[in-house]
Amino acid sequence: MKKFFLIIFILHFSGIVFAQPVDLKSDPVASRFSEQLVYFPHEKIYVQTDKAGYLSGERIWLRAHLVDAMNNQPVFMSRYIYVELFNPFDELIKRVKIRPDSVGVYAGHIDLGEELAEGNYTLRAYTRYMRNRGNEAFFRKTINVLDPYSLQIEPIPDFVVSENKVDVSFRFVDRGSGDTIIPEIVTFKLAGDPASTIHPNNTMDFRGTFTLTGKRDNRNLLLSIIHKGRKYNRYYPIPPVAGNFDVSFHPEGGWLVPGQICRVGFKAINPSGLGEDISGALYNSKDEEILTFNSLKFGMGFFNFIPGEDEKYHAVCKTREGAVKRIDLPLAAPQARTVNVKLIRNRFLVHILKGNTAPDDSLSLLIHHKGIVLYHEPCPPRTDSYTFPTEFFPSGISSVLLLDGNHAIISERLIFNISDGDLAGLEAKLSSPVYKRRQRIALTLQLADTDTASFHDNIAVSVVDKKAVIPDTTNNLVSTLLLSSELKGHIESPASYLTGDREDQIALDVLMMTQGWRRYDIPNVLKGKIETPEILPEQYQEISGKAEARFLRSMNEGEISLYATLDTLSSIETTTADDKGRFMFQVEYPDGTEITVQSLSKRGGAGNFISLDTIAYPDYAYATLPVGRLLKDRSEGKFDIDSYLRQANEEYSRKYGVRTIMLEEVTVTGQSMKQFKRSAYYSPVFSSELMTAGEIKKRNFSDMLSLLLATQGIVVRGGEKITTTRSNMPVLLVIDDVVYTNFDVLSMDVNDIDNLFVVKENTSMFGYYPDRSGALVITTQGSNYQRSKSINIDRIRPLGYQQPAEFYCPKYETPEQINSPAQDLRTTIYWQPDVQFSRTGEAIVEFYSADTPTTYQVVGEGVTGSGKMIHFTKEIVIESSVQ
Repeated sequence: MKKFFLIIFILHFSGIVFAQPVDLKSDPVASRFSEQLVYFPHEKIYVQTDKAGYLSGERIWLRAHLVDAMNNQPVFMSRYIYVELFNPFDELIKRVKIRPDSVGVYAGHIDLGEELAEGNYTLRAYTRYMRNRGNEAFFRKTINVLDPYSLQIEPIPDFVVSENKVDVSFRFVDRGSGDTIIPEIVTFKLAGDPASTIHPNNTMDFRGTFTLTGKRDNRNLLLSIIHKGRKYNRYYPIPPVAGNFDVSFHPEGGWLVPGQICRVGFKAINPSGLGEDISGALYNSKDEEILTFNSLKFGMGFFNFIPGEDEKYHAVCKTREGAVKRIDLPLAAPQARTVNVKLIRNRFLVHILKGNTAPDDSLSLLIHHKGIVLYHEPCPPRTDSYTFPTEFFPSGISSVLLLDGNHAIISERLIFNISDGDLAGLEAKLSSPVYKRRQRIALTLQLADTDTASFHDNIAVSVVDKKAVIPDTTNNLVSTLLLSSELKGHIESPASYLTGDREDQIALDVLMMTQGWRRYDIPNVLKGKIETPEILPEQYQEISGKAEARFLRSMNEGEISLYATLDTLSSIETTTADDKGRFMFQVEYPDGTEITVQSLSKRGGAGNFISLDTIAYPDYAYATLPVGRLLKDRSEGKFDIDSYLRQANEEYSRKYGVRTIMLEEVTVTGQSMKQFKRSAYYSPVFSSELMTAGEIKKRNFSDMLSLLLATQGIVVRGGEKITTTRSNMPVLLVIDDVVYTNFDVLSMDVNDIDNLFVVKENTSMFGYYPDRSGALVITTQGSNYQRSKSINIDRIRPLGYQQPAEFYCPKYETPEQINSPAQDLRTTIYWQPDVQFSRTGEAIVEFYSADTPTTYQVVGEGVTGSGKMIHFTKEIVIESSVQ
């Protein structure tokens, strides 16, 4: 642990006094903070994607930046990063496991299925070690998914919400003609409920009604339509009840002090968890108006006033829609002592306010930055003001604490500072001021500081068509590492606070008063109660389990063999069981590897049972972000979403063929379909549509979880519990017409399946199963899938690391390539997750322009080996003429 020796100036009313450096050895408080950092270092993750919005069927390219939370330097305590995609119903769509490459870059991708509904999805990333701090510490960002079918049909929703009752109606318009159309089937679905079919009324509106119970915390609705044989699905956030909002008031430092000028921050939110803009007025107990106020940003604002002793105050707040609420302010406390902070020019002024009956015992002022003690000194008598130059504070959030003689916190104030020295200076030069179609583009990047060049100086660079892709202005690497990752709760658009504008700086200071620091339990640290992690960093893949011998025999020193196969590759590992039959393999295999584990006794006997441990993943608490409207609804006329959809869909179709969901009605002639193996449980009346091996292969399902998530009528709850959409009870599992009450269907190989379907009702099933609802019926391509399994052999297909994939960027080097008639309509022009800087700090990015005349947006993000953050943008102009 480094020692920090900082010299600061403290301005007293009587003059300037020089403070002594923080001595970690003699100061028990500083020593405890230092000990906490040593015993429990933290990680942070920021995930950079090539763009913020995608079409269903596209690929998300991503780079995860894993850093030490204290100094933002790249850190490799954890070997694996998990990245997950959730739909608005808090359901897991995809999970990938990424390991670093040879230079420490965590790069990967997530493929979006063509069947994904349009809506706001959430990308979540974490390491196993980060689970020590709970799901709230995970990184999350919104991913917008669009469906090209919305070019042809536009649903127009109308929600009427009153208390818990919701009336919704949809009208459908043909985008080409503008005429109202009537789809053949229209359904809506709430999270955890079966779909409800709605029908048109005389005005050709489809209406439905439902109730939002107190248990329902997911406020989303899934609309599904079938029109002329084509499907269209879209998620809609359910608007909150008009006038339903909450306002909280936060006196600076935690207390109102009578007779002193007090600053009060406030925050208004609606039931969706988003800020609600308000205006209001402050009144005393005589209902006399003291002042008026307005929110500055995302429902947050502040006002200053002098509270009187024994006086009660209340605020009357009003939304833009006219909803009104009265809220009582906290009572002023004459015995309080609180700390206030103001930024005046380039100095932070710290002022201690004291009530007229405040005790006159010893106090100390403590300032720490992410657990690093910057300053801790007793407060001299009759001294209540201090100044600190902004250079004193590192970039990010620091906490100013007022402590009593027992080192208990009696007041706290967060402040934010950003220092240019923590940002890596970077110059980006283009080889030409403008470019033509299919021309080579060279972008030279030069780091300003090459004295600290290291092996880990690299960034990820994305180049997108700026007119076709809406840039993500809500978050970036700097705003994540310095701001949102350090605060409790959801921060709306953290990047918008760091624009440098005066209004945004004021709003940022209000954010410091209304949010809380979340990294360590500071009161316990001050008491010397040091927190240690329960989960250690993950350095390898664990395959563990237990072997149990029969007839009171022992499996001690029994041989456990692991056989791993992937395609034509295979490997064998062996280990021994302990005296309790426990065993573990420390291995590493790519995703898709099938693992077979066999247990034999010390004498080679096979008469024992073996069971492999289930791998536990985090639950879905805080899995999704609260979001408002869709990306295409937020464009406000500045972005032609239709042009983007056409361009992106044409490029997708050129690469992968026409989408199945976009097919027009056609008459198909040819060979008859291959006959599937028919199960005795199959019924055209009571069963869902059959999912065949051909369909599984065509849709490229990699595992059973992704297959079941796409199976009509099936819901996977909590990542393990499989139910139908009609019930929360688990389904009956039928494999090759054999009923199983305890079978790990998620471990099956999708390539072994001939077909599967869902039985909707118990009445159509053989036998009596009161604890089951419906059935998942799977027929395999072999026979007796599980009957031949030996009791001392177990098979699993665990999540392995994702094998790297390379972004395809076409080259136009020859006349034939330049003049090729095939259109190049890329929206992501270039993606490189590991642009490496040389020892002199230089990196060159090269790629070729596409066909569309437009402006490209270049975004580069990363951290250097010394922890300096990089975030830069640059525009490239593409002309319409041929080179």
